Amino acid sequence: MKFEFEFDPDALRRIRLERGLSQNKLAAKVGRPATDISRIERGRGGLSVPALATLARALDAPMDAFIKAADDREPVSA
Repeated sequence: MKFEFEFDPDALRRIRLERGLSQNKLAAKVGRPATDISRIERGRGGLSVPALATLARALDAPMDAFIKAADDREPVSA
């Protein structure tokens, strides 16, 4: 089964800052380079469900806090 979602990079940055974490500190918590956190926050590249779950756990936030609301999503062209 394939899940599709639209990640909200602004939410990641906002929640990270609310938790008082730098990109370096979040990167250390999730075992990724800080450049990955920067790239994710800029919306450059995809994010898998397991990676999103890891970020959510590290930030003590529900996964759906990082998903764009339906009315904020880009329309999909057929």
